[in-house]
Amino acid sequence: MSDPQNEPAKRGEAAWLAARDQVAKRNAEARKAGKQRREAYERDREGLRQDAERRRAVELARKRRRP
Repeated sequence: MSDPQNEPAKRGEAAWLAARDQVAKRNAEARKAGKQRREAYERDREGLRQDAERRRAVELARKRRRP
């Protein structure tokens, strides 16, 4: 019974509220997706930073051992 095809089109304030709710839902989904992309980017960036730090530490240790 809740088929969108069988329901009459909303009018007036009900239509405006429905449109506003759809926009709010899309915005929330976009924020969530953006947050996930940011977190993945930051994880990758942190991993690269740690790798570079390890390489620098190994290189420094090698240099200190040489007379």
